[in-house]
Amino acid sequence: MPARLVTVFAFLNTCDLRTFGGREPDDELAEWLGTCEPAEYELAFALRRTLRAMARANRTGELDPGVATEFDRVSAALPLRARSNGDGGLGAGAANGGIAGTLADVLASVVVASADGSWVRMKECAAPDCRWIFYDHAKPRNSRWCSTAGCGNRMKTRAYRSRTA
Repeated sequence: MPARLVTVFAFLNTCDLRTFGGREPDDELAEWLGTCEPAEYELAFALRRTLRAMARANRTGELDPGVATEFDRVSAALPLRARSNGDGGLGAGAANGGIAGTLADVLASVVVASADGSWVRMKECAAPDCRWIFYDHAKPRNSRWCSTAGCGNRMKTRAYRSRTA
């Protein structure tokens, strides 16, 4: 996984929807953010929900039209600026600090990853009892599960049992 996506990966997986996870879905987001205002929490929640939906679309190829509208709304609320990398290249980053700046850095990483083609490898696991966000390392970019040995094996076993029952 490219280094710029490590923070994005951590942010998106602050939502543990796995039925075998031991925490409430929003416990980790609150810990990841630290002390913040309710409006900042809502902005973080909306950004995470939108980016997770986009990661799901990276696997399924289908993006709900409302997600693009929500993405535009959330990104407009973040202090994001274009920057020169000093070597003639361009990048993006937060215009200021705080929670909004941290979220802007997450968004900037996604924008840069989208431009370089690595964002399409961030996907949501196809196992309905998992839905973990993972980075697809497969050369043809066709992975469906966060782990073939775990979720992939469970899903294939379920499919086999339903076919032979």
